[in-house]
Amino acid sequence: MLIDKLLFSRRLRVQQLTEQGAELQHNLQCQQRLLQQRALVFIGSAPGLMLSYSAGVVFSLRHSTVVKTVRSAVGLRWLSWAF
Repeated sequence: MLIDKLLFSRRLRVQQLTEQGAELQHNLQCQQRLLQQRALVFIGSAPGLMLSYSAGVVFSLRHSTVVKTVRSAVGLRWLSWAF
């Protein structure tokens, strides 16, 4: 009798956790879809296109010593602001 009662409570807890996990998974999927939609809208906008173009230009020049110097200086400045 006691074992049945314990098993019932454990099964009930497992069922609750399963439902909670399914709801969390659904929420994560909805948030992921929303983020993808927002990213597509941003990439299609003028600031997104400008950012994409700038990143492509910098990426194509990644072996240039000038770009490496600027990137390291900005990186060090960013670290000093963070701490």
